[in-house]
Amino acid sequence: MPNVCILTDSTAQFTLARFPGYERVHVIPFDLQDVERQEGRSLPGGEGIQRRLIPPSIQDFVRYYARLSRDYESIIVLTLSALFNPTMSHALAAAEQYSNGVPVEVIDSQTTAIGLGLLVQIAAEAASRGASLKEIDRVLRASLPRVYLLLCIPELTNLAVSGHMDYAQALVGEMMGILPIFTFEDGRLVPMEKVRTPRHLFEAFQDFMGEFEAPAQIALINSTGRGSLRTSPLRQFVEETFPETLFSEHPIQPHLAALFGPRSISLVVLESPERRRR
Repeated sequence: MPNVCILTDSTAQFTLARFPGYERVHVIPFDLQDVERQEGRSLPGGEGIQRRLIPPSIQDFVRYYARLSRDYESIIVLTLSALFNPTMSHALAAAEQYSNGVPVEVIDSQTTAIGLGLLVQIAAEAASRGASLKEIDRVLRASLPRVYLLLCIPELTNLAVSGHMDYAQALVGEMMGILPIFTFEDGRLVPMEKVRTPRHLFEAFQDFMGEFEAPAQIALINSTGRGSLRTSPLRQFVEETFPETLFSEHPIQPHLAALFGPRSISLVVLESPERRRR
């Protein structure tokens, strides 16, 4: 029986503590580095310190490959979107350097957080059934287009810190108090719309979910404190519209907060393989 493991990065967030094949999943960690807002500027009532993700190095990946090769015949590496962080390029470079005869397949998830976690869970379940490296690779690549991620990012300066937006533009957006909504398309953040209140944000999420016939799973990552979304209307909408769909709620984790800010809210939809988006 093929003996395959899955290596992912610590931006992955799982909907279940234990899932089929969870014992085959290994996580390579990011470091978190505190950085000051540019030129010491901060918003009224805001924090002057933000956090930046420091990706695992090439040598970190080589060490993980060497360790995992003692127990597994092959390794699948699933990383957050390559357009947001050099983690995937480090994983690829390490795979080229590593020469212990154990095949390593590196895949860009084109997403992060629960989107990445769901793909890892799909890979782990396939591995637990005895699927080969090639079969799991095929399953994953077929699953990538089924994962949809919406992100509300009030703290746009986090995008500026990571180099994805001009700082002045981000600061103006924050001061205006808008709630910009983005979607991931081919691993890239694409602006979708802007809303003013949490109620309008709920309506935007509801409209987006309405585009699906029968999603396999829906998950919400909610911020903490000021700006968090009331989840009961969302849960009620899912229960009434998609009674057979699994819905789960999760707090924002430090790595996602470092990428997009602690007030970020995200909605993840896993499309059923039998049903297509309308």
